[in-house]
Amino acid sequence: MSTRTKRMKSKMLAIAVVVAIVLCLSPVQSAPEGHGYKVIVNSANPVTSVSKDDLSRIFLKKTSKFGNGHAAAPVDLPASSPVREGFSKDVHGKSTSAVEAYWQQQIFSGRDVPPGQKSESAAVEFVRSNPNGVAYVSAGTATEGVKVVTVTN
Repeated sequence: MSTRTKRMKSKMLAIAVVVAIVLCLSPVQSAPEGHGYKVIVNSANPVTSVSKDDLSRIFLKKTSKFGNGHAAAPVDLPASSPVREGFSKDVHGKSTSAVEAYWQQQIFSGRDVPPGQKSESAAVEFVRSNPNGVAYVSAGTATEGVKVVTVTN
């Protein structure tokens, strides 16, 4: 083995050790029970399940309809909400701040504006009173008068 190869292997090993140490010292964040959220639609909406991909496309306004053609009017929780962070990571595969950056680009380029933001109780009320409404709320939120849909992979 050449001296250069040995040095490269030593550097790679050192990097791997540093990464392992950083990962071990990082604070552990426990995942919420289940998803930590539930997705809700208006009780008149025929949708009973939605894929994460379709849900992401709806909340990023890449589409305005569910897979079955029913219109969708999404509403987000505030950016500071831990439930929104869990939803963003689970559905979009990105942090809330990355989703906010996406929306800044969309706004700046004149393409679109993000869904409105509401508290959990206001989101439930929005969905209850809007036939096309879709939102997500914490798993423990009361959802009388709306339908909870299954989120699939």
